[in-house]
This record gives sequence, C-alpha cells and structure tokens, in this order.
Amino acid sequence: MSEAIHDAQRLAELQALPLERKIQITQARILEWNKHYNGKIVVSFSGGKDSTVLLDLVRRVAPDTRAVFSNTGLEYAEIQRFVKSFDNVDIVTPKMRFDQVISTYGYPLISKEVAEAIYYARRIRSQNGNVERERERESRTGGRKRGELHGERGSVGWNEKFLRPSKTAMKQADWKRLEIGGGAASRLIQTSSARNRRTVLSGRMPGAGVDNGETGEGGVFSNPTEQFGEKSQFNKEKYLPLARDVPVLISHLCCMEMKKKPMHAYQQKNKLMPILGTMAEESRVRKQSWIRHGCNAFESKNPTSQPLSFWTGQNILEYIVRYDKEICSVYGDIVAVDEGGNVYPAKELIVPACKLHCTGCDRTGCVFCGFGFHNDKGKTRFQLLAEIEPRKYEYAIGGGQWADNPFYDPTAPKMDGEWQNWNFKKIWVPSKKGLGMGKVFDMVNEIYGKDFYRYE
Repeated sequence: MSEAIHDAQRLAELQALPLERKIQITQARILEWNKHYNGKIVVSFSGGKDSTVLLDLVRRVAPDTRAVFSNTGLEYAEIQRFVKSFDNVDIVTPKMRFDQVISTYGYPLISKEVAEAIYYARRIRSQNGNVERERERESRTGGRKRGELHGERGSVGWNEKFLRPSKTAMKQADWKRLEIGGGAASRLIQTSSARNRRTVLSGRMPGAGVDNGETGEGGVFSNPTEQFGEKSQFNKEKYLPLARDVPVLISHLCCMEMKKKPMHAYQQKNKLMPILGTMAEESRVRKQSWIRHGCNAFESKNPTSQPLSFWTGQNILEYIVRYDKEICSVYGDIVAVDEGGNVYPAKELIVPACKLHCTGCDRTGCVFCGFGFHNDKGKTRFQLLAEIEPRKYEYAIGGGQWADNPFYDPTAPKMDGEWQNWNFKKIWVPSKKGLGMGKVFDMVNEIYGKDFYRYE
C-alpha cells in the first residue's frame, strides 16, 4: 500500500481498517525499515502494552531485532520486572534524576504543548545592559552554577545559552522555530519580543500578519476576535494565569532528558535506527507527524519508524486478546464492555458493540507525569499510584520547598508592554523528602477548580 498520500482523510481511512489488514500494512512498513537500514534497527521498548505489541510484530518478521529500554526509575516496579523477562533487551539510564530535571527545567503540567508554550513565553529580556553583557559572556562559556536548590546532590548547572538567548545568539538566529503540534502548527517565535512571547499563549502569529494572524492548512495561530471570530485550535489563552501567576518552573523537557537523550546516545553508539510504538490518535503532535512523514520518516532530521501510527487503542487491546499476548500485570485484565455498561471476559466476547478496557491501569509510562493528568477518567494516575506503589506516591506528592529563583531578574520591570513578566524571587522546587507535586497541583487547582487535578 502506497504511503504517498498523507492527510487527515487518509489517516481516518487507515484507522478504520480491520485489524488483520492493519497487521499486514504495519509489517510491510517494518520490513521496509529493516531493509532500508540493512537490519540495523532497534525497538524502543517501554514495557507498556503498545510497545509490547510492537515488539511482537517486529520479531514476527525480524526475529533477531534488538530492543532498548530507558530505565528512568519513573516506571512501576512491575514494568521494570516485565521488561527484564524479555530476551535481547538492552537497558539504558538517563544522566539526570527526575528531581534534577524538574529543578533545572520545570514540572510537567497540562500537556507538552502548553508546557512548551509557557517555557518560552516566560523568558525575560533584562533592561540592564550590564546584565545582558554578563549573560552574553555566560552563553559563550557554557553557563554557570546558580545555587543549590535541594542539597549537594541536587545542585544544578544553569545553561544560560539554552534557557535565555543572549544578544549575540539573537543576532545569529533572531527567530526560533517552535513547533507545537507538528508542521501544520509550526510558527516562529521571536523570543526577545514581549508581543511575540504573548502570541504563544494568546493564539496570534508573530512576524507576517502579526496584527491579525492566519489559520487553516498553513498552521499558524489566528487572532480569535479580529479576523475569524473564534479561537484557533492551538490557542493557549486559557493557561495565561498558569504562565503568569504560579511560582513554579514549568517545562516540556523531562521526556527529552529522561528518555530521548539516553535512547539517542544508545542508537548513535550502536548505529541502530529506532522503531517507536506511538499512534496518531494519542495527540495532535503525533497526528501531524504522520501527515508530514507517514509511518517511516526516512527524510526526517532524526529518522524514525512508527508503524503503529494508524492503529487505535482498541486495536492494541484486540491484538493482545486475539493472539493471547502477555502484558504487564499493572494493566489488570482486559474486559469487553457493551453499550449498557455490562462487562464480559474479552476472550468470550469481541463484537463491534463492545469496547475493550483494562481493569487496572489504562496507561503506564512515567508514574509522576503531569501531562494529561487533568483528563484522566475514573481513578487518576496518581490515585492509582497511591494504591499500587504508595511509597512512590508519597515521594511524588510530599516534600518540596521554597528556594531562590535562579532566573529572578531584579532589573526587569513588572510589565513588558502588555505582557506581565514571570519574575518571582522564590519558587517551589523538589526537596530531599519529595517532589512536592501535591503543592503544585493545589496551586493549579486554585485557578482551575479543586477537581482539576485529582490526586488524593
């Protein structure tokens, strides 16, 4: 089947195919990837149900394929044991602990898109020329350490060049490309401009058309009131109070440090090309990635194969039931639920009127992740964590302390035009006793309601 056409309609057509046909297409994509790289491929294996299905599909056509697992320490203990039950799986570890990642970059809140928008929108350009020259010097020397946020083991080196571009860096690249949501959502954010920082959250497009924006296939932010009368799907205005008023660092970079960097280092060292178990239905970013590249992104800057892109969560569960595949015990049993809410053993009843569900965790991944947590139905991931691994729950929710904000700028005005600078003297950070996420969730709940983050 040709992958020449990649658009939303084509994706919907593929997603509607029966499981048997999807298996055929997926294995064709796997064989194509394997042939292109002469067998030098590796499965990114998390121990979750999606990557378990992926590993089975890959090894059905390429039995000797290696897998790699990033042991972040953020998984359920059962996931780690489950991964170790497989043959030919290499294990890598990140260089930073999760508390260090939070202290350096910020807590993962709301979603990667929102956290990324907040991370860049909060940058301050100092009004003091001496401060700017000092930052430029620091960017040339690679940054410096600024204080110990939670003891000697938690001290962090702050890289000013990365976190705050100097004037020299701005001259070299006045515009930083910020992709939130894939190619159709790409936009250029001029980090030194208050107006353009504000556009990240309000839904305007800096640069050409800055006053009225654009929307549609071009994938830029629109002005919701002046041109179209409605907000762009990428509009982040709801989270302006979170970006402006909450004294905690917020970032999208935890996955980069905890998973992507050790995986990339492993792949480069062993000269292996990765196969991932991501699906387009999981997020707008992944949908746009498929529209840009299809399943096999040969032309991408970092080529990856994502042969399950057009699968759905129901396909994953159906595959597990149909082929009697073992998954990690934290998922519980897979059951079929009809429209009336009646529950049946999945092995006895798989009909179109029924939906398959896990009686335990629906998803595993990083147990401390705050992305999408507010959308959890029934028991949330933190409520389940309290039941399954109470010590990890206590570490995540408890602890925390107030510390000096390493990015505080005494020379910066409260307002930068219409934009209110985020410039707290003290911020909430992890401590030796825990990550302090309970306090962070309470701060968010004060803005969006007491049941926005349900963690108790």
